Amino acid sequence: MIDLNDIEQIEKFDKSSQLKIMSSWSNLVKEARTNSLSFTLPSSYQWRDKVIQYQSPTNVLICGMGGSAIAGDYLVQAFENELNIPVIVNKTYNLPNFVDEHTLVVCISYSGNTEETLARFHEALEKKTMIVSISSGGLLEKFSQTVKTPHIEVKAGLPPRSSFPLIYISLISIFEKFGLISGIEDQIKEAEEVLIELASSYSPLTVIENNSAKKIAYELFNTLPITIGHTIFSPVAYRSKCEFNENSKIIALSEVLPEQNHNGIVVWDNSNKALNHVSVLFIRDRDEPKPIKIRVEETKKLISSRTEKVLEVFPKGKTILAKQLSTTYLIDFISIYLAILNEIDPTITTSINNLKKVLKRKLNLRGKFEDKITKG
Repeated sequence: MIDLNDIEQIEKFDKSSQLKIMSSWSNLVKEARTNSLSFTLPSSYQWRDKVIQYQSPTNVLICGMGGSAIAGDYLVQAFENELNIPVIVNKTYNLPNFVDEHTLVVCISYSGNTEETLARFHEALEKKTMIVSISSGGLLEKFSQTVKTPHIEVKAGLPPRSSFPLIYISLISIFEKFGLISGIEDQIKEAEEVLIELASSYSPLTVIENNSAKKIAYELFNTLPITIGHTIFSPVAYRSKCEFNENSKIIALSEVLPEQNHNGIVVWDNSNKALNHVSVLFIRDRDEPKPIKIRVEETKKLISSRTEKVLEVFPKGKTILAKQLSTTYLIDFISIYLAILNEIDPTITTSINNLKKVLKRKLNLRGKFEDKITKG
């Protein structure tokens, strides 16, 4: 087995230095906040013969896929008690029928070339909605420049999933500009401070005995991990599934409480199945609401009777953003160390890249949208 205290072994598989990128997450938070503070909303934009006014929206659609869309899931959970209008995360090719000129459509694609997101940008134009976009360049930026819709450009050159702090903080700042949320500066500051503190704890240079990310990676090795979250950690649980898929290249599942207690909990009733190859990772909070705390404890008790690998992680910090980002940070590190234990490069996503080539050859939707938008 790979020794995670051996830097040479780590570097042998982490060829694109994802661990080094992880160490800079606090800088990415700061950079995104500084960058997005200079973002301004225009009074309007024109598409064909129609002038679309920017105003207070009656609903918001956050459009993206994968590591770009997950920021919307985080925001909806983080600010559900503050948001006074419906906010929906859309992860498909099309917009819902209710979308109109009173809807704010936020299109997010780290690369700027995600075809589903480009499709929704074009449809948002056709529906005469307010549009804001986030990318590191690509066609999404080109489209926004052509139509003169507001766009936040973030740092390029990262694996899309590693750009999460850039996307999330930029998205939060857009909601702030529209007056949909407020008082976020202290939350962002605490999140930045927590990430600085944790960077050394999870660093490849920190030995296993003092490194919880490495310890948990060993615990999860050769298992099928199920991550269970709740409330503000619901999207963190889902992201963990995605990170174990993309980085570690393993099958992984995620569940959310209390919903899991109405279906997923029953799989543990089957005493005829050996489940010790399954590991369960609970994302906890020391400030859990009492109903959630009871559900977590009872669910953990049941699962512990059926499998040996039941683990818990707790957030750092006091604010919602710090708690979300600190648990995400830990799980991202775990997934990279788990990739190294599996002796694979965490960055490469061959099947995704191959599928994109097939879609480009058979559909060429990017080219079609580029013609439609740039030619008006």
